Amino acid sequence: MFFKRTKSKLRKTIFIIITVLIAIGLVIPLAALFQKQPTDGMVQAPGAAQQTLQERLADLEAEATKSPENTAVLMELADMYIYGGKQEQAVKTYEQVLAVDPNCSDARYMIAYVHYSKDENDQAIDTLQGLIANDPGYAEAHLLYGFVLGHDKKDYAGGIQELEQFIAKAGEGPEVEKAKLIIEEWKAEQAKG
Repeated sequence: MFFKRTKSKLRKTIFIIITVLIAIGLVIPLAALFQKQPTDGMVQAPGAAQQTLQERLADLEAEATKSPENTAVLMELADMYIYGGKQEQAVKTYEQVLAVDPNCSDARYMIAYVHYSKDENDQAIDTLQGLIANDPGYAEAHLLYGFVLGHDKKDYAGGIQELEQFIAKAGEGPEVEKAKLIIEEWKAEQAKG
């Protein structure tokens, strides 16, 4: 029972960390969505924000159709698909980015993140291994890879190694402190087993 609560709590922490990282990337594009405020002091209808999301998606889809080589538009469109809960469309759009720019680490990371969020750990691992091979300095890839290995695959040694890589590359911050705590937890798990 305790282990299940701990596992659930760790998964929730991992999800929150990754969500924060994604949110940072979405804040700037999404800020434009919420700039339109009623000028007469009236409150917007509950569906107004969703309609704005749909309008923005339609605009981005049209722009992506006109400029299929524009990776900035494709990345924003894929991010909006994730925001709208359309993960499969997001992955396809990130793959379009990779077709144009095979070295786009952000697109590879987001594909791995989608796989991880769907408990497709083997696909997440394959994507993260490719990303790290091409861009070993991508700190968040080491963080996510460490979580997949340690938390989901119970490969604590591999997970610790990847979290240590993340710490070395990220330097400091709240994610670094959380990674250090997780490393200590996993070392304790290793000692038990």
